[in-house]
Order: sequence, then structure tokens, then C-alpha cells
Amino acid sequence: MGKKNFFRSATLLLALLITGALCSGCPQKTAPAQKAVEKPVAVKTAPVVAGAITPALTITGTVTGEKEVELNARTQGTVTAFNVRAGDRVRAGQVLAVLESENQRLTVAKAQEQVNNARINLEKARLAFARADALYQEEAIAQAEWENARFMLESAETAYNAARADLQLAEKTVRDATITAPCSGSVVETFVAAGQTVFPGTKLLTLVDDTRLKVKATIAAPQLRLVFPEQRGTFTTPACPGKAFPCTVKTVGSVANPANRAFTIELLLPATARQSLKPGIFGYVRLQTAPIKGTVIPRAAIITQDETGTATIFTVKKGKARVQKIKTGQSDARNILVLEGLKPGERVVVFGQNLLQDGTPVTEGE
Repeated sequence: MGKKNFFRSATLLLALLITGALCSGCPQKTAPAQKAVEKPVAVKTAPVVAGAITPALTITGTVTGEKEVELNARTQGTVTAFNVRAGDRVRAGQVLAVLESENQRLTVAKAQEQVNNARINLEKARLAFARADALYQEEAIAQAEWENARFMLESAETAYNAARADLQLAEKTVRDATITAPCSGSVVETFVAAGQTVFPGTKLLTLVDDTRLKVKATIAAPQLRLVFPEQRGTFTTPACPGKAFPCTVKTVGSVANPANRAFTIELLLPATARQSLKPGIFGYVRLQTAPIKGTVIPRAAIITQDETGTATIFTVKKGKARVQKIKTGQSDARNILVLEGLKPGERVVVFGQNLLQDGTPVTEGE
């Protein structure tokens, strides 16, 4: 009886152990966890409004003089004196260079001699005609002799006038050998030196009238509607850090440059600008344009923007941030025009976009 109870107890214990082992391998059912509530992100927003922007057009330009003159040799000769260098200031009438030619002096001397001889011959012809005319009036000579005397006088007058014309031309050649400044200004560049032989048309130097400076710049065709005569702007240059020179649009080109399809504009600088600026200085022109009306948002709302004007922003709808694509236009320092995708009254995120995803709960502030 004792053995039978022992085996019964052992069998029961073994069954319990096997049952426990099997149960420990079974998955345990747990109560469902509560879904976590996403905490709203604090952002700053701004309204989409019907307003206007005042875009500023910034273009590059170069300082030039009111006019630029290229001085060329008008006669052949050797440069015996070249009195200026690039950057020198000159006054109107100042001698800049002198050309010397032995042929010029010989030509003038020969022409003067011909004038002297022609004058003597003319005086003789006048006396001869006066005598012939007196005799003809007294019927002392035939008409043929009188006509011959008159012909000789006319020929002498023609020869004298021709000799004088030759002398004037020779003297002009000598005058052309002295190069003078046609206006006051600055020498931009020189192309020859003393001792060099030049010919008619040889470029000697470039002179710019810098008594009144201007800025020459180019704009693309789409920018033409933003620029107009008398428009005001400012010119800045790295050559004069911290200074802004007022300028006014003088002319707007009406024909595009065939090479780059750009239009040239010229802007006048004040007379005082020549104290700081020189022709050839490079800089930037900033023009204030007329206001453009439309749907406007702050530029701070733009996350990304491509070359076509397509931009990505966050709007706020029903307490959640929503990614949205919009089409943008021109902008000024603070705002940008919205061409497609938004309407006045909607709100856009202007601060905190880096914390957002599409659908993130938000709390708004301004």
C-alpha cells in the first residue's frame, strides 16, 4: 500500500511539472496599451494677406565718364613727346603728344614757296592786264591781245588760290602733329610711347570726360518693365566700403545687344562722386521699383524654392501643420508674392518649421 501511494504521488508530480513547462512556453495575453498622445509643437505663424511688395532690383555696373573720346593720329610721324600716363587728369586744349616729321616741314616750306611765286606771278598778270585794258580802251591793241591778257590774269589767280590751298593743307598736317585734349578729363589708357612711328588712324590714347560720372549697366529683357528714366537708386562698390552714392536713371536702351540679348542703362552720379570714384570702378546698382500688388506672405515662410518659383511651406489647418507647394513671384526684403496655392486668410508657419512634419499638431503664436 505504501509503494502504491508513492508511485501515485510521483506520477502526479511529474504531470504537474510537464504541465508547468508547457504553460511557460505559451504566449501570455496582456491588456492593450493606451496610445501615446503627441505633444503639440509651438510655432509662429503669419496670415496670408492681400498686399503689395516693393522689390529692389540689384544689378552690376561700371563707372564711366559723361563721354569717352578715343584720340587717333591724323598724320604720319614719329612720336617725339608723349606727355601723359593712364590716370592723369588733363584740361581742355592741353598738349598730350607731339609727332615730328621732316617730310611735314619740307612740305610746308615748299608750299610756302609756291604761294610766294604764285603771288609774284599774280601781281605781274594784274599789271599786264591793266596795261592791256587801257590800250584796248584806246583801241591801241586788238581784242585778241586783251583777251589773252585777261586769260593770263585768270590763270594766275587760279594758280595762286591753288597754292594757298596746298599751304593750308600742309599747315593742317603740321597742326595735326600736335595732339591736344578736346575736353577736360582723365586719361584712361595709352597705346603708344615716345619714339614710336605712327600712321593716320593709329590709336594714341583714350580720354574720358569725368567732370560728371555715370554708371553703365545691363539688364535682361524681363527687367525692362522695372526700370524707367528718372528712377532713383544707389551705387555701392568695394572700392569705397561703407559708402552709398545716389544715382538716377538717365537712359534705358531700346535695342538689345545681339551678343547677350541684354539692354544697356545709364545712371547719373552726383558731381561730388568724382571725389571718390574713378572711371572703370566696378560696383552694384540697387533700384527701388514700383509696388506690385497681390497675395503676400513673409519670406520667412519659405522652406525651399527652386528656379521656377515653386516653393514649399507649412500651413496650419485644424491645429495641424500641413506641407504645401505654392508658386511664388517677386519679393522684397520682407515679403514674397504668391501666384498660386494660397488665399488671403490662411496662415503659414514662419518659425519652427524644422520641428515639423506633415500632420504635426501645433500651437500658434505670432
